[in-house]
Amino acid sequence: MKVEVRIITTILFVVLTTTLLFFIENRSNIPSFIIIPVLVSILTKYMLGDWDRGFRFTLIDIFYWVSILTGSYATLMILDSKKV
Repeated sequence: MKVEVRIITTILFVVLTTTLLFFIENRSNIPSFIIIPVLVSILTKYMLGDWDRGFRFTLIDIFYWVSILTGSYATLMILDSKKV
């Protein structure tokens, strides 16, 4: 799979997973704005993998983690601002 397709797939997965977790009641002692991005990043890494091949840590990996955490947090901010 091309890198561009993997990036789009990852972004869509992050938005959908964040939205799903947003509507599930948080019963933990951890604020939703912290726990949801962490859970989404772990689920994304587990289910989709990252964008490069191999086990070396590269610049693409930094962009991968930053984009997942930022995308999830931005989605939470949008959903929270629309909540009535």
